[in-house]
Amino acid sequence: MTSAKVGIVRALIGAAMAPTFISLPVLADDCRPLKQVMSLDLNVLPNGLFTVPVTINGSPRQLLFGTGGGRSALTQRAAESLGLHPASTGFRLLGVNGNVSQTLVTLDSFVMGGVQAKGLTMMISPQARIGNTSADGVLAGDIMISYDEEMDFANKKVLYFLPDHCEGDVVHWTNLSSAVIPFRRPPSGSNITYDTHIRFDVTLDGKDVLAMLSTGAVRTTISAKVADAEFNVNENTPNTVPLGQLGGRKMVGYVFKTISFGNISVANPQIVVLPDVIGLNDPNNNIRTDDRSKRVDDDMDADVIIGMDVLKKLHIYVATKEQNLYVTAAE
Repeated sequence: MTSAKVGIVRALIGAAMAPTFISLPVLADDCRPLKQVMSLDLNVLPNGLFTVPVTINGSPRQLLFGTGGGRSALTQRAAESLGLHPASTGFRLLGVNGNVSQTLVTLDSFVMGGVQAKGLTMMISPQARIGNTSADGVLAGDIMISYDEEMDFANKKVLYFLPDHCEGDVVHWTNLSSAVIPFRRPPSGSNITYDTHIRFDVTLDGKDVLAMLSTGAVRTTISAKVADAEFNVNENTPNTVPLGQLGGRKMVGYVFKTISFGNISVANPQIVVLPDVIGLNDPNNNIRTDDRSKRVDDDMDADVIIGMDVLKKLHIYVATKEQNLYVTAAE
């Protein structure tokens, strides 16, 4: 693996560049057996999130494994300790609390899983701390977006595979039942030209909702607007639990009956009802789309963000070429 040919593939996003860690080989039209290209050991944090060990410009670092991040990023503190000099970009990285970053850094060397890349760019995070952890940044979906990704939370591993395998021939870890769920990047009708978020439909208490997979979120959340409109759940609903405030608005937790990923279900998830403080409600986001009725990031969010409290009970394979998720129980 360490002798693999390494290249950099970039796609223009306004003034920013989105890196892919290693270049894909030219693929034949016929499918091939599943082939693993990288295996990473995840480090578990006290809050249930995971970090990935990397080396940046010769310095060992820990990045939060965060599929909901959109773009990989470093904290300002980490960038300063590495002697990196941020540059302005036209790309905007949005935090859950509405903060926005428009700066990035270019790395001389980035090593992950024994493979080195040069010249990768990473955004400076709009958050001072990543996921309320001491992580140096976040490893989002952009760096390995061209590859299939297997999330084995029970064994604390994330594995990457070539996407040229025979369709559906991916669930190698169990003979138990699995669900196949289509996903999409970016959302339909979005003005966002490059988007690494994984969106798919789930069933919450019998109703279909749009979900996003976020390994960088401790808790599963639901938009306050959707919770009220579809499930009659708000801060005044009986059996809700107060969880503080976000952006001056109340957060509550509520125990739903089931959240289902096809035929795979998780019972009694306590989901955080999250105030809507991004998109149209973000005062710092002043870039509008052509019809002047929406902000540039209005299409970024899903109804439900699936966090690690639910994901730890699942084993997930992201088939990039098929655009399908394969889901089994973690056991």
